[in-house]
Amino acid sequence: MSGINPYFFIKEVPNEEIVRLLAQKIKELKSEKDTTAALNLQLINTVNELKNTHAELLRNREVLEEQVKQKTEELLNLERVSMLGNFTARAAHDLKNPLSVIKNTSQILRITLDKYLDEKSNGQWSRLDRAVARMSHQIDDVLGFVKPPKLERKKHIVANILSDVLERMEIPNNINIHPPLVGSSIYCDAEKIEIVFVNLLTNAIQAIGENEGSIDISISENSDPKYLEIHVQDSGCGIPQNLSEKLFEPFFTTKQTGTGLGLVSCKSIVEEHGGHIGITSTFGKGTTIKLRLPKESEFATLQTDSQERALEHREFCRPLKPQL
Repeated sequence: MSGINPYFFIKEVPNEEIVRLLAQKIKELKSEKDTTAALNLQLINTVNELKNTHAELLRNREVLEEQVKQKTEELLNLERVSMLGNFTARAAHDLKNPLSVIKNTSQILRITLDKYLDEKSNGQWSRLDRAVARMSHQIDDVLGFVKPPKLERKKHIVANILSDVLERMEIPNNINIHPPLVGSSIYCDAEKIEIVFVNLLTNAIQAIGENEGSIDISISENSDPKYLEIHVQDSGCGIPQNLSEKLFEPFFTTKQTGTGLGLVSCKSIVEEHGGHIGITSTFGKGTTIKLRLPKESEFATLQTDSQERALEHREFCRPLKPQL
């Protein structure tokens, strides 16, 4: 027994085979390592994507919460405006009739007593007339906002509308107004567009105040040939940037005697005409109001488009003359 190898059951493997097996195993391990590294990289990318998605979801959540908050505030404002509207409509209507009596009586008395009035009395009577006109204007703002009347539109020349407005307004001596001289026309309810111009000119006059200033009203063609652009530019105090976004909000005003409905009424009237109103202002330099209003009625525009399409169709379908 002493001559027998105790490890006789273990198969002897050549060194070359051992080296080959080790090399193969090392290769497999390297391959698994590369696979594991690729999986780790993919996992890291997936985690990063999930983090980015989570961050985006949080941002979207904040945006949606802000939008819900804004919409809720808008609905609450609409509800308050509706309640106030019913009340103010009744109050404004009840005030309008006695105010008309005061205005008419004042005019009759002034004509009757004109020869007995001295300069001081005339000045006091003028202040009374201006106060009545201001109250009437504010009541019209309220009624126009609460219950907009139906539009009665036809073609009107812008310069003529402005001329009628300027004849009725009291323009301070320190302000020069330059109306347009061109005869461009728009399709509108002239009385409602007069309200727009009265509001815009009144705001411009108040913005200039007692300083020397000017109001330039110009007309230009819009990029869309169906519309006309009207610019009302003043050299007043301008509007601070933080207030520009609130100008068309109901009841927002920077004036002590304002209703906060003038620009709201302007926006409502212009949009009812199918137009647009915009404001650009530089604080301390002035403000420009840009109106875009249609030149023709919707029916006339559709009819013109239909005629143009029919003409194009006839031109396209016209048979070619045979060549001889």
